[in-house]
Amino acid sequence: MSRALLSSKIVVEEEEPRVRGIPSAPTSVAGAVGLAERGPIGQAVLCTSFEEYQATFGGFTPDSDLALAAMGFFEQGGSHLWAVRTVHYEDVSNPESHTATRAAAALTTGGGPTPAVVRGTLRPPFTLADGQRLEVSVNGAEAVDVIFSGAAASVSAGRPGPYALTAGQALRVRVDAGRDVFIPFLEESFGDIAQATAQEVAAVLNAGLVGGRALVEDGVLRIASDTQGAASRLEVDDEVAGDVFGFPGGPQVGSGNVQSLRAVELAEVRALVEAAVAGVRVAPSSLGTLQVRTQSTGPGASLRVQGDAGPGLGLDALLHTGDASGAIDVLHLEAKDAGAYANRIEVEVRPATAGAPDTFDVLVLEDGAYRESFPNLSSAEDDARYAERVLNDERTGSSYVRAFMVQPGALPDEQTVALTGGTDGLVGLNDTDFIGSEAGGSGLLRARRSAGPHASPGPRPGHASRAQRHGALLRGGEKRIGVRHSRLARGLQGGGHGFLRLAGGGSRRPL
Repeated sequence: MSRALLSSKIVVEEEEPRVRGIPSAPTSVAGAVGLAERGPIGQAVLCTSFEEYQATFGGFTPDSDLALAAMGFFEQGGSHLWAVRTVHYEDVSNPESHTATRAAAALTTGGGPTPAVVRGTLRPPFTLADGQRLEVSVNGAEAVDVIFSGAAASVSAGRPGPYALTAGQALRVRVDAGRDVFIPFLEESFGDIAQATAQEVAAVLNAGLVGGRALVEDGVLRIASDTQGAASRLEVDDEVAGDVFGFPGGPQVGSGNVQSLRAVELAEVRALVEAAVAGVRVAPSSLGTLQVRTQSTGPGASLRVQGDAGPGLGLDALLHTGDASGAIDVLHLEAKDAGAYANRIEVEVRPATAGAPDTFDVLVLEDGAYRESFPNLSSAEDDARYAERVLNDERTGSSYVRAFMVQPGALPDEQTVALTGGTDGLVGLNDTDFIGSEAGGSGLLRARRSAGPHASPGPRPGHASRAQRHGALLRGGEKRIGVRHSRLARGLQGGGHGFLRLAGGGSRRPL
């Protein structure tokens, strides 16, 4: 019977039963976070085969299941793996605070006069403050100032509080290279949401901001990035930002002569000092620490580095002089990646293949086997075979080491040196190092940002729309990850991806 009109005026309509399937999400794309033998730290690298994974992150190690899981992923038909190597971070929101170190060594020459050298005690990156300076005096001349500067990107409201908010409104904020964060305004967060004070708004924003902070200055709300320097970015741009607070539209950019004052790189110190002070060179030492040296040599060479930036760079304020003879560093070498693996690398110097008296050959060994050869290198900066340029070439340079010419024009003696001092940075490893940080862009949050969300399969009739989450491999087995961190769980599920939390070593509680 179909659509029969009954006396009760009720129409009965029969339909064939339908089976509603559960929509699936693709599993050929995954993000993996774990410990690896080598490779960049805290960066998502796309691997489309296990061979590509090995080329970047190395092979199997006792401390990690990442290589095994990557192999299993591709053997089971996976096609795109975003792999992130993690280590222990002193501050997970600061990607430069990881505790892994690079192995390093120096090629030397001896017998001639030596320069005056100020040797630092700290490895980069360095933490400095805006306006700190070095005062560099060379060979008794008047000191020259080198000033480090950095200002955070910030934006101020166009009017002081109170602000007329409505429950449910949200402010969109993007800090540095992070993603958009929407911070909702709820009625219970205010005494009177229609007359919200600047202090109340700042408290709500600080509870949700990642990598930035809200301040109140003379009754006016201001939002600033935590990064001080040219890398600082801040964007507060939507209807609520303009209509309620009067924030100016468009991205705001920080300023300074370094990218970030809390993570100043050796190359930045080198560029600033050598541009301002004549007659000095800045380079890493054989231990990877900063060193400043004169270009002149012998007992007449002198160097003193003073100023409040000195302690942050690990430099003393004593007077240093050159010697009439002694060994000097010519070429500093350090491993491409941090990790103990590089302690197995050696670098050999031989007479030049072409036989020219002012050139030399460099060979790279790993585990006693020759891996690379760079013939006929020169210490002259204007030479096409300049050692620093050839070894560091992105396409044809070394896959094992990077080089810094400390004493241009000097030739290293025939020698074989072993890189030392590399560590994996696993002491103190905990779940936070795997989860990562929005501000630091590390861990699972880095993998999620790189993989990006898949298109949603859409809601099922009669059901609320909900995100899908894939199963994942944990220690090589098929086991779903139980994520207790609610904010992280929502973020992972919202992306529609599988994420592998791969922990090495001893037993560790699930995320």
